[in-house]
Amino acid sequence: MRASERLAWAAAVVAPAPGDRVLEVGCGHGVLLSLLADRAGEVVGVDRSATMTAAAGRRNADAVARGRVRVLTGRLTEADLGAAAFDVVVSFDVRAFWTPPAPEWDVVARVLRPGGRVVVAFSVMTPDALEPVTAAITRLAAERGIGQVAVHRAATTPYPSAAVELRAP
Repeated sequence: MRASERLAWAAAVVAPAPGDRVLEVGCGHGVLLSLLADRAGEVVGVDRSATMTAAAGRRNADAVARGRVRVLTGRLTEADLGAAAFDVVVSFDVRAFWTPPAPEWDVVARVLRPGGRVVVAFSVMTPDALEPVTAAITRLAAERGIGQVAVHRAATTPYPSAAVELRAP
């Protein structure tokens, strides 16, 4: 299965460096995990659905066997992410990052290394959605000390995509 245009775009926005430790929240079938694992040192994917994490594990079986990808089933707020910090946290269309109270941001603030990046990408389903979603992401992250550095946009199909890029102090 080929990566969708929007996930390929999101991987390019994340652009992990070799050796980066990346956390994908809401990894689904593991397509973005695959794209990130090609560039990063280690990628950890978390999804609430056992069906999705099983699919992500199958899609990334070689990388899992080599220790480059790890897939966890459960809520981010309950996941055992280990003690090592992440260089980048990424999500695509995970509403929890812009829907209060958003305890997921507390986890991100805890596991992100100082100066680490967060990329919250989403589909812009209607023209009036971009501003309020961007504002909510920025506000909820700022409450945890994580600040916005950029907003990326792309004319992907079937919907345009946007990504709020943030950085920890």
